[in-house]
Amino acid sequence: MNSSPSSSDPGHRADALLCRVSGESASVAVLLHPTGNGRRLRLVSERTGLSALLDATVLEALCALTPSAATALVRAAVQRETPG
Repeated sequence: MNSSPSSSDPGHRADALLCRVSGESASVAVLLHPTGNGRRLRLVSERTGLSALLDATVLEALCALTPSAATALVRAAVQRETPG
């Protein structure tokens, strides 16, 4: 069950746009998303509309990736999206 407040709730806080990160082949909006368990980063692909919520644990794990591990992670995600 979703326990987050509805948009009609006067105490409801909406996502706040922090920035947009763009490159040659991608553009992502980075938003701060309040939840009942703290704030998360909400990443939204401006090309596909897909989004992900990242909490501090996930962000810390990403910081620990080596450049080659990060490249492998991105390569695997891109290959999964590409129709065979």
